[in-house]
Amino acid sequence: MKYAGRIKVEDSRGCRFDVHEYRERRLLMRVAQFKLDTGETVQPVDANTFVINRTGEHLVRVDRD
Repeated sequence: MKYAGRIKVEDSRGCRFDVHEYRERRLLMRVAQFKLDTGETVQPVDANTFVINRTGEHLVRVDRD
């Protein structure tokens, strides 16, 4: 998997984290994996929302400062 970039997100308490995106191609499909700095995996819900797989906590995309 190749590093594709990071997305700044915020939880309900206002704490900010980086979600790191990794991409690869499998056959004709592109596969993306998203992880927090801590290594926990997250799944995108839509273009602006992610969910931490282990806890179910929602993270919302924020603009970079």
